Amino acid sequence: MFYWRAGRGCHRLGPVTGPASSPQPPSDADVQQRLARALGPKYTVRHLLGRGGFAEVYEVWDQDLDRRLAVKVLRPDIAWTSGMLDRFRHEARAVAKLSHPNILPIHFIDEAEGIVYYAMPFVEGESLGDILRKEGPLETGQALRLARPILDALQHAHETGLIHRDIKPENVMVERATGKPLLVDFGIAKRLDAGKGLTQTGFVVGTPQYMSPEQALGEVNLDGRSDLYSMGAVLFQMVTGAPPFVADTSQEVVAKHITEPPPEPSQVNTKIPRWLSDVIVRALAKKPAERFQSAATMLDVLAAGAETGSPDLVTAARVADRVASSETVKIQSGQRPVSRARGATPATPATPAPSPAAAAPKRRPVLAILGGAAVVGGAIGGGYLAFSRSALEFENRLVEQVRLSADGQQRVVEPGETLRVKLARGGGQAAQWALERPASVAGPMGVEMAGTIALTSRRGTIRAAASARGDTSAYFAPLITNATDQPLRVIVNFGLRGARPCGCVVPPGATRLHVGYYPLFGNSTVRVEDPAGRWAMFTDLGGQIEPDPGTVGLRFETRDLRAPPVDRTGPAQVDRRSLPAARRLLRARPRP
Repeated sequence: MFYWRAGRGCHRLGPVTGPASSPQPPSDADVQQRLARALGPKYTVRHLLGRGGFAEVYEVWDQDLDRRLAVKVLRPDIAWTSGMLDRFRHEARAVAKLSHPNILPIHFIDEAEGIVYYAMPFVEGESLGDILRKEGPLETGQALRLARPILDALQHAHETGLIHRDIKPENVMVERATGKPLLVDFGIAKRLDAGKGLTQTGFVVGTPQYMSPEQALGEVNLDGRSDLYSMGAVLFQMVTGAPPFVADTSQEVVAKHITEPPPEPSQVNTKIPRWLSDVIVRALAKKPAERFQSAATMLDVLAAGAETGSPDLVTAARVADRVASSETVKIQSGQRPVSRARGATPATPATPAPSPAAAAPKRRPVLAILGGAAVVGGAIGGGYLAFSRSALEFENRLVEQVRLSADGQQRVVEPGETLRVKLARGGGQAAQWALERPASVAGPMGVEMAGTIALTSRRGTIRAAASARGDTSAYFAPLITNATDQPLRVIVNFGLRGARPCGCVVPPGATRLHVGYYPLFGNSTVRVEDPAGRWAMFTDLGGQIEPDPGTVGLRFETRDLRAPPVDRTGPAQVDRRSLPAARRLLRARPRP
């Protein structure tokens, strides 16, 4: 899996071997035991089936219904913020409403024992990825028999307001008994009509080899045409044996998707009919407006091309024109178009593709404002200044609310939300944003964070963001899980100048509790202490935290707590062994 803008892992402390221990992820046995307790006695967790970038899948036996289930558990070593989990729950509920024979359904979703999981039917078979690795390129007929039901499933999902965002061979399961393909992993899908606060990408957004250019660029407003690009990349691999773009690193693959024209499949494998090669090339168009505008249209083109049986004379453009003209006649006569590939199921009419000039207006050099830093020359992290409308679009990339003040208006922007504010002529020269800090009985936690956005130009749309990483400073938000049986006091950047207690007590059983944002350094630490003075600490967190939302999940267990040393020289208890280590850290790392 490939992640943009995702926080690094939520870690559990391992055995303490020195003044501080290094973060270690939970073991498979630990997660399996937690899942067994969460599911209860009516289910038996058998074994781990596989592990992906964001989840693990376990085989589970449902004793009441005598059936096998596959239960997917979101990995607890990833920093799942509350906003991410809320989005995931909403999406899973939406996916559960899908009803299509080629979409693997979700039976139920739940959260307990510090894990989030959902259950699906167990499929006897193998993934399309496994098949391609074993058999290599598929014959045209076999490729179409697998691709067309998946496109039909995508059409159904898109009509109900969902896009998949991670179409790839590993997410197509093929039943061993029937050969039927099933589209899986809709758990990271995105609602096309999602409400405020649920529209932003928070974690996984795709796999590099199959990612559309707009997805790779971090575009927020993806639609079904992004899935069709990914489907084109999958179909390319089905008939050639390899994805359209390969490279040594994920970054290089993504760059090729964004900048390089796709190779023609028929030049890679001469057995591929020319019309099918043209279909795939059109699906892989860089601009969404130049691709098929719906899965139903792509289905019709594949069906019409297969019916001709000509390897050379029929091109995708000619077939698409014929389908479009046929649909136009039917629409003018008051009839709904019907997809040949889907029998009597109504198909979505194709939207005529605008000209390339109309589809992709040129943009001038832009000014990006991220966390108070201005950069000239291009879009960075999705933020840029265009010159078409007079408005401010402000994105909150943090995990807490932000208060925005612009042109006399004050708004609260939720985590992950993008707010659009119209700018009046003659208004103020700047807008300000400030973090709404979480509070405890002792007062606000963490440090203040704020930024200023220049509004000197009111000719276009200014896009800005509240970010955890600016030009001269960086911040991070520890998310504390207390798996001990004692309340824990939290001290951030312990041993460094400017150490700050959070002013809070994390109760036993708390999961990913927010304690505010704090200055981030290469040697940042988070230390907890229980009422008896026992302690545990994470160190060197600077290299583990991505810029936005700047979170890191930290899990503390009873076995991680270390007894305080006994100082026989006086009443004050000082762990003298930690002082040399702290001095070395201060000398070796950047100072706050």
